[in-house]
Amino acid sequence: MSQSPSFARLRTILSLILLIAAGAVGTASAQGATITGTVADPSGAPLSSAQIVLVGTGVAAVTGSDGTYRLTNAPAGSHTLLARLIGRRPDSASVTVIEGQTATHDFTLVEDPLTLEALVVTGTRTPERKLESSTAITTLNAEEVRERAPRSTADLLSAVPGFYVESSGGEVGGNLFARGLPADGSYRYVALMEDGMPVFDATELSFVNADIFVRADENLDRIEALRGGNSALFGSNAPGGVINFISKTGGPTFGGTLGATGGTSGMNRYDFNFNGPLMRDWAFSVGGFYRFDNGVRDPGFPSSVGGQLKANVTREFDRGFVRLYTKYLNDRNTFFLPLPIEGVFDADGGLSETEFVAGFPDDGTLASREGVDLRVPLPRNNGDLVLPLDDGQRQRGGSAQLEIGLDLGQDWSINNRLRYMNMDHQWNAMLPFELVDADLWAQGFVGGTPGGAGYRLSCTNVRDAAGAKVAFGSTTCPTANNLLTLGGEWHVEVPMSSLANQLQLTKFVDAGSTRHTFTVGSYFSHYTADNRWFFNDIVTDVKDQPSFVDLEVLDAAGAPVRAVTDNGFRQYLGLFVNGTGNVTIASAFAGDQIEIGDRWRLDVGGRYEHNEVDSDVENTAVFDVNTTDAGTGASFGSGTFRRVNVGFDEWAASVGLNYLLTEQAALYVRGSRGYKMPILSNYLFATDPAAESFPDQAEQLLQAEGGIKFGSQRVGVTLVGYWLQIKDFPSQDVQVVDGVTQFVTAFVGQARTIGAELEAVVQPVDFFRINASITAQDPKYTDFFEGGEDNTGNRIRRIPRFVSDLTGTFMYGGLSLRGNWSYVGDRFSNNSNTIDLPGFGVVNAGARYRLENGLAFQANALNLLDGAGLTEGNPRVDESLGGLSNIFLARPILPRTFTAGVRYDF
Repeated sequence: MSQSPSFARLRTILSLILLIAAGAVGTASAQGATITGTVADPSGAPLSSAQIVLVGTGVAAVTGSDGTYRLTNAPAGSHTLLARLIGRRPDSASVTVIEGQTATHDFTLVEDPLTLEALVVTGTRTPERKLESSTAITTLNAEEVRERAPRSTADLLSAVPGFYVESSGGEVGGNLFARGLPADGSYRYVALMEDGMPVFDATELSFVNADIFVRADENLDRIEALRGGNSALFGSNAPGGVINFISKTGGPTFGGTLGATGGTSGMNRYDFNFNGPLMRDWAFSVGGFYRFDNGVRDPGFPSSVGGQLKANVTREFDRGFVRLYTKYLNDRNTFFLPLPIEGVFDADGGLSETEFVAGFPDDGTLASREGVDLRVPLPRNNGDLVLPLDDGQRQRGGSAQLEIGLDLGQDWSINNRLRYMNMDHQWNAMLPFELVDADLWAQGFVGGTPGGAGYRLSCTNVRDAAGAKVAFGSTTCPTANNLLTLGGEWHVEVPMSSLANQLQLTKFVDAGSTRHTFTVGSYFSHYTADNRWFFNDIVTDVKDQPSFVDLEVLDAAGAPVRAVTDNGFRQYLGLFVNGTGNVTIASAFAGDQIEIGDRWRLDVGGRYEHNEVDSDVENTAVFDVNTTDAGTGASFGSGTFRRVNVGFDEWAASVGLNYLLTEQAALYVRGSRGYKMPILSNYLFATDPAAESFPDQAEQLLQAEGGIKFGSQRVGVTLVGYWLQIKDFPSQDVQVVDGVTQFVTAFVGQARTIGAELEAVVQPVDFFRINASITAQDPKYTDFFEGGEDNTGNRIRRIPRFVSDLTGTFMYGGLSLRGNWSYVGDRFSNNSNTIDLPGFGVVNAGARYRLENGLAFQANALNLLDGAGLTEGNPRVDESLGGLSNIFLARPILPRTFTAGVRYDF
């Protein structure tokens, strides 16, 4: 990737900061003692990646694949030696070491099924045990991620209670709905982070779902997923949750992973990670992946091609560390959209007896090779636009993050994170809007055409021996259903960048029976996002990898008198957008974590934030690019611009209380207020502050939750009840009015959700474990008028009342067999609750065999029973049925796939 001058300058600055910090803070470590040993499970099997810490000294190590560790430079004297590993209960021991000599201690770590003893860093200003935290937080370690073999980030997050995800769009572009909050998709109320900093400060933009910035690979150490009100203090505009992807950072022992995976649809993927010491007091981690896939719904071109490279380097000092993270991402993935479905609606909108329309296969797609590299004539002598449909959703760019953590002495500490990101993002897709009967649609143009007496439908790119287009429905361009798709082929460019810094100062105060951890800090960010949208309307037949179709109106003699389409286009540039924008964020936060005695923990905090939005959008005019219907009335930039500048100030607060019943159980409660400010994309269309639809206020969220946590060697359970209320949330739809595609946004309405979450792990015997994640909720609009229709009391669209994910794992020696069943309850696909998509279940299965030499073999079947549950209707044109009452567009889950792979850990 060619790097911009600004990126190169930033890289130089970060390098200088790292060198200066190394020189200023680093001190030579004195020759000390050595501590060695092993870490194993109760059966004696070695445990790799366990952390061994000499408490209070900064000396630490990580066990290798053989379970051994080696601590060097330990200061002489008596110390506490701590061993911990996610998924195991920590253990500690007193050790006495002598200068220049070696001490030995072995650890045995028993299971911690729900990792309640693990230290978490997300949603808290200082690391704390999950059991003692007054938050709902789920952790997934690298091994658990591998076991799930997710096809996407959204797939992976389906393991988190309180989150309902839709992953039917493919590897990226998933949707996540947190605790019933109303959204049109994306990750609207949830921030995705890498190593404690947002991947991008806007949790969503038009055509930018937050998961486009994230890929899970062998660089991942663990995921911490916080949900609920406390997240509003730790992420800008993220009141629903914070998901932190934490990287491996290396330790004193060299190790790594090599992996190769193959699967159906020609998928092959290669992963690697190496980590360990570079030299004394230096550690590193580097890894990445490359993947090629024709696609579970093969569009006729490679569906997913690309990969990621990540690296970090750490310099440890006596009183702190400096760490530099870098990432380069170059990846493209097809975005799968709704498909033609036939079914029966009852009087209440319930849908049943669903199947694909005649002639459409279970693994089919409405994307096609015919849509690749089509040319769109641009007005004002701008030449042609080439549509790179095969690029799909493409990201090309990277990030760099510098973190410095220092112990200042006298119980003061400071942490600073500086992150820069630059990414070129494209969104390319063929979108179906409406299904119509071909003859009825064509006949509708005849009466409105002077001299029109008939019509001719032909397949644009299917030619006879003489080079003429063949007739639609002929033997060389057959149709099994006589249907056409009226859709669009859209090309969107969104180059983005961000520069963010978070500074945190912490003071620990021991007041006897009460201990305080005070934190104050600031967060500053400036991000940019430009938008160039080219929306074109097309017509295709309805089959797998469809053909473009042209329509001509004929006179009585059979001669064409009107070209309704041009090369399969119904309208060139039905919508054009050219905008530049930036947002500046300035926020301050403060909090206190109070330990009262040995059992009570009180957590209070607040955040104040200012957002300043600047947006410039080009005005459009209407142009004719040729004489066909498709070429008249094209929308394009006029060369003049309109400007918006608007600012917002908001605050968040949260109070939580945790009571430790025993060393294995705790109760907690929390109340909070959060906010969500308008996103930059809103101002591409809303440019008149006097207009009713102009976004001039933030959404407010009130949340309350409480729960119980219990963890033992065999059982881990977290049960949480929650209530939330949101007001002034937006509703945005794409509407086609008189053939013109329009985005319509209104900031209206209130809603509330009451629900409960259960997360449990039960291992009744050594060889069998059950994992469960269950959410039951009641999401409703409490005051919501839309288009003159009163939807008060209706269920929030696209949100199920029940979601579950259950996994059973059988383990014997190096063998593990896994079965997973997930279920999503019924959902209404519109606000008026007239279309009810049925609930569905999905079965996944996997097997793994691990050898003692570090080799592991794994096989997985995703959607084993090849179900076709529907995740959404057609939200882009409000579930229009096009006059065909039993035929509609909906997006089913991805078809069955099989994968098999081998991994070597060392």
